[in-house]
Amino acid sequence: MSRTKLAPLIGLVVMLAPATLNAQRRGWDDEDDKAWREPSHFALNLRINEVGLSIGNSARHTGLRINWSDAGLDRINGVNISIYKPGRPMSGSINGLALGVAGPAAGEINGVAIGLAGVVTRRMLRGVALAGLGVVSNGDVRGVTIAGLGVVADGSFRGISISGLGVVANEDLRWLSIAGLGAVANRDMEGLSVAGLGVVANGDFRGVAFSGLGVVANGNMTGFAVSGLGTVTNGRLNGVAVGGLGAVANEGIAGLAVGGLGVVTDGSLTGGAVTLYKVRAREVTGVSIAGVHLKTNNLTGVGIGAYNQVRRVQVGLTIGLLNYARELHGVQIGVINIARNNRWPWKVLPLVNVHMPRWSSDDEDRD
Repeated sequence: MSRTKLAPLIGLVVMLAPATLNAQRRGWDDEDDKAWREPSHFALNLRINEVGLSIGNSARHTGLRINWSDAGLDRINGVNISIYKPGRPMSGSINGLALGVAGPAAGEINGVAIGLAGVVTRRMLRGVALAGLGVVSNGDVRGVTIAGLGVVADGSFRGISISGLGVVANEDLRWLSIAGLGAVANRDMEGLSVAGLGVVANGDFRGVAFSGLGVVANGNMTGFAVSGLGTVTNGRLNGVAVGGLGAVANEGIAGLAVGGLGVVTDGSLTGGAVTLYKVRAREVTGVSIAGVHLKTNNLTGVGIGAYNQVRRVQVGLTIGLLNYARELHGVQIGVINIARNNRWPWKVLPLVNVHMPRWSSDDEDRD
């Protein structure tokens, strides 16, 4: 299977990352910070030593705080309730329960954050975040996030993320991600990822992935990946990969690869491969089953296909309609069997062709 056939899939899924991230940023943090003015911290307070009830934009408070629009926060401990969108720049920390109609926002949120529209942090989000539209952190996310549209971390994400459209991390994405469209990590991805369209790691992928269209890793892929269209890694595949059309690993496969039309690697294939059409690898060690064409330089093990083409050395068994090996050390079973290292008239034989290595007494002594 040609890698170019999967290029549209890769491009479609990768586009999820910048589109989602830019859309979220425009909604919250588009204005120049130079235009920001020191906000008023007017509040009606019923408290002792900053502990109790605060109604207004108090900068520091412990207890229950109710405000129209948060701006210039320092530290809020307890329950914070806001109505309107936050001022800029987002600052301070909210520790405890943060509730908002437009959405709670701060430099950091530690605890539980619930927003009818969104939840936004400038540096860090730790805990549980629920949002009708999106959960966005311009820094890292640690914890559990659930959003109707998207979950975006401009840094790394570690935890559980569930989103109607996409989950995006501009650095690492780890543990569990479930997205209606795509899960994207611009660096490494680890854990369990489930997406309606695609799972994409611009670095390495380690874990389990299920995708309606494709699973793509620009680095190595280690674990278990199943996709409706294609499973692709630009590095090595270590584990199990299943693709409705194909499984592609540019630098080699160690494990099991299953592709509807093809299993392709520019490196070696060690383990097993199953496809309806073509298996292509520089070297095959193990069992390879291709409905039409097995193509490799060297085969050690078992190859099954309509046309088994071993361009150099075959050690083991091939079964097909046409079997070819430049140098055979094993058995060919098929309609036509070609072993170029056999002498005439045994180079081309019907049904069965055999060439076994001759052992000398010197070989036995070395053993």
